[in-house]
Amino acid sequence: MDGRKKLLPVAIMAHNEEKVIQKAIESVFSQDPPQGYSVVAIVAANGCSDSTEEIVRDIQKQNEEKVMLVSLTEKGKTIALNKTISFLGHLMEEQWTIPYVVFLDADCELIGKSALIRFIERFDQNPQLCAIGADCLPDVLFDARKDVVSRVYKTIYETGKNVRINSISGMCYAIRLDILRKIDFPTFQFAEDMYVSARLDGWFLRDRSIQIMFRTPINLQSEIKRRTRQEISTQRYHDYYTYMKKQGKKVKLLEGALGEQYRWVGVKDDNIGKVLLRLKGLKSKLLLIGYLLIRIYAKIQAHFYLRKIDKLGNIDYWEVSR
Repeated sequence: MDGRKKLLPVAIMAHNEEKVIQKAIESVFSQDPPQGYSVVAIVAANGCSDSTEEIVRDIQKQNEEKVMLVSLTEKGKTIALNKTISFLGHLMEEQWTIPYVVFLDADCELIGKSALIRFIERFDQNPQLCAIGADCLPDVLFDARKDVVSRVYKTIYETGKNVRINSISGMCYAIRLDILRKIDFPTFQFAEDMYVSARLDGWFLRDRSIQIMFRTPINLQSEIKRRTRQEISTQRYHDYYTYMKKQGKKVKLLEGALGEQYRWVGVKDDNIGKVLLRLKGLKSKLLLIGYLLIRIYAKIQAHFYLRKIDKLGNIDYWEVSR
């Protein structure tokens, strides 16, 4: 790599992702680099017990200038995030200039060849922006699956087009490195994308022209487990959010807002309910109702899992929820 060029890292947090990590990295390779930038995929392999690290090392041997591996013995996405931030600091000490970082989940792929260029263009158009979220498309939009889960995801995505959403999805977003280093992620696992959205409220934008594809669960049981884990993480986030406020700590990192279109607006059950009333077609309505019931069931499950964790002490709640 040319040390005089700016570096755009695409950071991938990976815990036991042997089935998908290669495609995620290859999607980074497929991107046209923004002008003046070198692009590198940084994989933070945290607590892996499968062959994730071996796969990354094999890819690295063939692409020494395009892949970096950060190996951690501990599990937890927020732990991996903090380690990655520290690693980026070391790269800057080696005379790299790193204005922005793109985060991509291991089970996701960048769509097209210009996603990274679009991220940089957006920041150039509005230098005050702190972060930019990508539009996350389920893989069932691109295949011939016709099972219940695939139909639910297709309906949710189409419904989402009719709901104002401005939020950071942990699946993929770009963020200014100077801002990222100020966010202070706790070491325990929780919904870090909600945390980023809350701390940067009014200073980020979700750009639907930047698209990534994520993998959907293969059946209803897998979807319920995925949603339950997500709800556990979300409830832990809410607990931490409440803790911050009680401690008198500033939740928002920055004062004011760039404008109302930059305010944090996520998907809420009541918003989905309003869309349900306007939705045409009995099949689509039934699928959306099914999705709402899964969300409600997952919230109840998450509540009892967290109560169990509180009683048993400091255990791995991901394992409990599986």
